[in-house]
Amino acid sequence: MTNEQKFIAEFEEWVASQVAINELAMTASQKVVEEDGDDRAREAVIRYESRLDAYGFLLGKFDNFKAGKSFHDLPDGLFDQMKY
Repeated sequence: MTNEQKFIAEFEEWVASQVAINELAMTASQKVVEEDGDDRAREAVIRYESRLDAYGFLLGKFDNFKAGKSFHDLPDGLFDQMKY
């Protein structure tokens, strides 16, 4: 495995771990919002959601890479998703 391949594999693993961490943090913050109505927790939920969107986009780029597509190709289904 070349250094580039190792870097890409480790970076993808790191992004996936960040998704898991941010999902847990967002869930915990949402629970605080529901229980206490804390505005700081409400803002944290928005930040975690934004990070999850960015990390999801990166994971789509990794999928493109594995499929042999160009870096500049948009991940499949990007415009078909609606999250509210």
